[in-house]
Formats: sequence, C-alpha cells, structure tokens
Amino acid sequence: MSKLYLTSSVHTHTTYCDGKNSPAQMAQAAYKQGIQTLGFSGHIYTPADTSYCMTPDQTNQYKLDIAQLQQEYAQRMDILCGIEYDSLAPFPSKGEYDYTIGSVHAIYGAENGTLYPVDLSTEVMQQCILQGFGGNTIKMLQEYYQQVVQVAQYKPTILGHFDLIVKTNRNGVLFDEQDKGYLNLALEALDACIEQGVCFEMNTGAIWRGWREEAYPDDRLLKRLAEKKAMLTITADSHQQESLLYGYDRCAQRAKYAGFKEIFVLTKEGFVPCNLQDIDL
Repeated sequence: MSKLYLTSSVHTHTTYCDGKNSPAQMAQAAYKQGIQTLGFSGHIYTPADTSYCMTPDQTNQYKLDIAQLQQEYAQRMDILCGIEYDSLAPFPSKGEYDYTIGSVHAIYGAENGTLYPVDLSTEVMQQCILQGFGGNTIKMLQEYYQQVVQVAQYKPTILGHFDLIVKTNRNGVLFDEQDKGYLNLALEALDACIEQGVCFEMNTGAIWRGWREEAYPDDRLLKRLAEKKAMLTITADSHQQESLLYGYDRCAQRAKYAGFKEIFVLTKEGFVPCNLQDIDL
C-alpha cells in the first residue's frame, strides 16, 4: 500500500485527559475511517500541572477501557495502549505500555520558578520570557530545548512535537524563527536527539487547531532529519475523532520534498517502513 501512513493514528487523546471524545468514540471513528492501528496516548499524570493530564485513578481506568476495546476490535483493528510521557513526570516502567510518546509541554522560569505551559497561549509565553527569564528569549529557548534533549535520552518510542515552542509564536511575536541564533540552537538540540535513535513525529495538531500553517517540525529541521537519516512518522495529535488522519498527505509531501525516501508507521509489530516514491509533490 503506497499510503500505508493513512492506516495508523497513534498520537490521540480522549476525555480521560484533554480530548473531546471517549476511547470508544475514537475507536469507532477510526474503524470507519479505515484505520488499521489506533494508538491511545493519554497524558501521563503530572503533579506539577494537573490541568490536562490523567489522574492515577483515571489512568487505571484508561488502561481497562483500552483493554476492553482491544478485545472488542480484535481481528478488525489493532488498538495499542500508549502514554504521552511528560518532562514533568517520572518515565513509565518498561513494558507498562505498548509505546510511549515523550514530550515537553511546560518549562520552569529560571528567575521565578514559575511553571509556564509552552503551548497554551502567546500571552503566557510573553510572561514566561519577561518574568520567568528576565526578558532573555534565548535563555527561555535554551531551557526548552534542553528539556527536549533530556526527554529524548529516555528513548521514548516517538519524540513528540520537537519544536512545540513555536506554536504560539504567530507572526514572530515572541522571537524570529528565521534568526540564525534560534536555528542553531534548535539544530544543536535536534542533533542531540537524533543521536538517541528516537523516531520523530510530524505532528499536525497545531494546524487543526489553527495555530500553525504547517506541521511540526519546520522545513529546515525536517531537512536536517532527512540528511541524518533519522526515523520519522506522521501523527495527528488528535483530540477529537474528526482529526485522526488530518493533514497526513501534506506531511508525506513535505517529508519527500525534504529528502526522506521513507517514513515509518507504528503497528502492533512495531515500526514498518512506508516508501514515499509514489507520493506526488
């Protein structure tokens, strides 16, 4: 199948955390859309910020619900029980989940110790730079990318939205994404993550929610990933059933244009390669 990537959606969230649909609703929608592998990746419990994650009790019920769905859809669709690990939480035990997505969603201000979500709003990030880092944007960016590298060192199955820090930076209001200082910082962190052998994701979540025009990572980072033959997969970071495969074809085109000859698709057997030679640019 030339578009094997359209058969798998493994970065998904439900009403157990900050999603809009239940696991059962997501599974039903995935099956109707022809998805062969559906992976649930609820946000791991993060005591420092409980606004978007599962509680320990919810996590236990989450596992039970997914186990039930695995039985219900047996022989029809593979369902994986994953978790989105966060830099604010202990890394899950080996074998506890079918796979892990490792992400950074917030950083502590160096000046005041306040925790700032990096993907919530432009206003929050303006406060982060001004109050948390004394107006030093570079220090804020360094802190973010240092956290991303640390997450990669845990070797999650997938490294989530590498450059999430740009999400709320509409029209360069926070910093200039074309500036060499920013690019060099991001590329240095990217290279460090590549050395860990993780699979990076092209994440379409910010496009669906109207924050960005293209999926993470940006084209310059994508080109470096291709040059270094890093593993790449496509995810929707889906928080509702309508977005399970959103933007996948566009991601495949961008990946091929950047120099990727293949991307990887997560299945119950692990990653399988998907050739991009038949993808039209």
